[in-house]
Amino acid sequence: GMATVAIWGMIFKSWKWYALALAFPPTIMLPICYFMLPESARYYLGKGKDAKALEMLEKVAKWNGKEVPEGCHLFEEDEEKVSIRELLGKLTGGRLVRCMLINMFGWFMTSLVYYMLWFSAKSLAGDIYVNAVILGLAELPGRVVAYFLMEKIGRKYTFMGSIGIGCICMFVSIYENSISRKIMYCIGKAVTGSLWAVIYLYSSEMYPTKIRNLGSGIGSAAARVAALIAPFIGDWLEVSPVVPYILVGILAMICCGVFMFVPETSGKDMPQTLEDFELLFEDGKERDEEKI
Repeated sequence: GMATVAIWGMIFKSWKWYALALAFPPTIMLPICYFMLPESARYYLGKGKDAKALEMLEKVAKWNGKEVPEGCHLFEEDEEKVSIRELLGKLTGGRLVRCMLINMFGWFMTSLVYYMLWFSAKSLAGDIYVNAVILGLAELPGRVVAYFLMEKIGRKYTFMGSIGIGCICMFVSIYENSISRKIMYCIGKAVTGSLWAVIYLYSSEMYPTKIRNLGSGIGSAAARVAALIAPFIGDWLEVSPVVPYILVGILAMICCGVFMFVPETSGKDMPQTLEDFELLFEDGKERDEEKI
């Protein structure tokens, strides 16, 4: 996507045509997604459309080469109704709020490191559009490697390693050698691009179903705040080429440290309730299959 933005910039010099070129692909995809993307089985179940939910599960099973057991019936588990005060009491204490704050910090640092590399890339030698295309394409191998690393060493350590390597690349890129700077920027863009793939998946697997959208949404909002701050930090490069990187590097190291206090979600069932969330902290324990 970022490479495409740069390519359109090379072709269209007028901002009006440039804006139209950027808006054209999403406009084409909107009706395609509307008619082709299915709703989730949980959505149908929540709306009382049990037959549609079962039909959707049968399609998913067929796609994965599986079969839905005969006589399968879907039902939404009855949950005890709690007051707003009781719910807020559960959300504002203990491990959940701690993980939510740490996750927000992870989103913030993902965006800050990512856009710091983007905005400071203007100092690279050569054509700015060509550099942007190269840096955009550099994200592709990083995301592929992240997929295998998440399955091999888990989400948490993949995230911590990626943000650490990204900061190291920023420090090394301080040197004026143009070739080494471009190499470090490409490596940095690859690993920071993988951060987005990790944090999106990690967030969705960490939160219980009832607050999954809320948790991921708050994290995404924290990332947008960092995107607003990044250009101003990047402007400091004109004053000092070291101070902004040191600041971001210190924050990244703090982020790696606090992520030691969140659970690993790889290989575990996604939590449906607050009680299931607590089981993420207990290694080797999974939810009771009867709750699925």
